[in-house]
Amino acid sequence: QRTTLEEEAGAITNELTTSVNGKEPMGITTPLVDSEGYPRADIDVYRARHLRKRLNEIKFDHELVMKKVEAKLTQKEERKNEEEIGSRRKRKPKPKLDPVSGKWVVRNWDGTIAGIENGHLRSFDDIGKKTTESDADMANNNNQESSGGDDTMIQSLTIEDEMIPFAKIESVLEQSPAYEAGFKKDDQIVKFGTVDYSNNRHLRALGEIVSNAHLNGTGVAVVLLRKSTEGLEMSLTLRLKLKPKRWIGNGLVGCVFSPTN
Repeated sequence: QRTTLEEEAGAITNELTTSVNGKEPMGITTPLVDSEGYPRADIDVYRARHLRKRLNEIKFDHELVMKKVEAKLTQKEERKNEEEIGSRRKRKPKPKLDPVSGKWVVRNWDGTIAGIENGHLRSFDDIGKKTTESDADMANNNNQESSGGDDTMIQSLTIEDEMIPFAKIESVLEQSPAYEAGFKKDDQIVKFGTVDYSNNRHLRALGEIVSNAHLNGTGVAVVLLRKSTEGLEMSLTLRLKLKPKRWIGNGLVGCVFSPTN
């Protein structure tokens, strides 16, 4: 709604301030009568009054929308602070031996791992689950090569046989949110937030998830299947976090999805 109002206000302002055929523009605050008090003959006075009235209405509506947005952001920040305080007060679990790094690690308040490099990209609760050497190599490669850096949430990498993909990533644009999250061409989507093969409604649900996440300023947990090596039938399962947002390109994600056959 905010974007719609701003675009309409921009179009109206442009029309009011643009000179046509060398004539003086209608203006936003300039008088609509000439020096003798008669309506200006060089412009459409009725049109000018209508545009100015609508511009004032938009400014008023825009202020209301921004107040609502500010209130929601404040509430969200307060909830986040309360959740963080509650998590920090909880009793911490015992340290675990991380089989990937070979070090003893502890759990951060947000569920990530403390005590190893890039521990903020992994989940403490996933330590000890079945992994393979190739999984560890894949995790290291993603940490080193992914352009997303801290934005890429690779929580765990495991091999699973009964994952059902419902969409395929056809392309990923550089510098896009999808690129930063670690998405790659030909990845297959198993879960996108709460959406899976049973409820994606021909991928329409993906757009709804993205819009809601952008509006609320949250991320989307995504489970992907990626071929581990060329020619190998089994796929690696990646759990990433996508943060939809405005960027230099079109849309909020920057990749193209297609349904799987």
